[in-house]
Amino acid sequence: MNPAPVHDVAIVGLGAIGILYAAQIAARGPARLRIVADADRIARYRADPPSFNGRRLDLTYATPDRPGPPADLVLVAVKSTALQASLPVVASVVAEHTQILPLLNGITAQDFFAEAFGWPRVLHGFVYCSSSMRAGNAVVQGGGEKIVFGEATNDPPAPRVRAVADGFERLGIRYDVPADMRAAQWKKFILNVGINQAQALLRAPSREIQQNPEALRLARTLMDEAAAVGTALGVAGAADVPAWAETVILGAAPENRTSMLQDIEAGRTSEIDLFAGTVCRLGRQCGVPTPANELALRILSPA
Repeated sequence: MNPAPVHDVAIVGLGAIGILYAAQIAARGPARLRIVADADRIARYRADPPSFNGRRLDLTYATPDRPGPPADLVLVAVKSTALQASLPVVASVVAEHTQILPLLNGITAQDFFAEAFGWPRVLHGFVYCSSSMRAGNAVVQGGGEKIVFGEATNDPPAPRVRAVADGFERLGIRYDVPADMRAAQWKKFILNVGINQAQALLRAPSREIQQNPEALRLARTLMDEAAAVGTALGVAGAADVPAWAETVILGAAPENRTSMLQDIEAGRTSEIDLFAGTVCRLGRQCGVPTPANELALRILSPA
């Protein structure tokens, strides 16, 4: 059976990434876009309408009890801390043909959804972009974003992957389908383990890491541990990622503030378990020591 073309898109999660892609899809069409959330959250969106780069978004909302027809594609853009709560919301718009594409940080979201909905409905995915600054429901982002997605391996891409890519083409959404999706996910994961956690520990933007050799050494140590775990797990190219990631950190805008730093500063629950927690758990499984990430986990975990 040929996969369904992507016309009807649902987004679950309207943080920085959700607003970024809601703005892009709403601007282009012809996809039918809706934001699926509980009634209380929708009331907050209507009271403080989301905006992207200063432009207010006029969005269509749906609740899980009245979700409308099944979606062709569900983009899940919640934080990892809201993953479990998102499950019934996602389920409300899923049918046999629906593709679920999680756009979360980390390396495990697709496994969570595959356990609930089965691998034929779930793709791997994440987003590369410069940091988005979020104040309430207002997001400012400077561009350069792309969705990286696919099955675990894409050599060549499966028909369902090509169908989603065709949908992104129509919507003007930049994307990449790597041959080795696992290696691509680990590449960004290792970068995030360094820059997100170092900024959160130091309560400082990229400038501090760029100008302070000890701060850069902290980020590099966190990444080296994650890379050692990835190597032990057989992730292709993991050992080479920290050197690449260090150049990315040094080349970032000095005022860059990662999502984790923004969460810490705003008093929100951070994704420390997604980063250090994952590194430490996998490190224990494969016998790789991860003392720097253990320390980050202790310092940044909620009391």
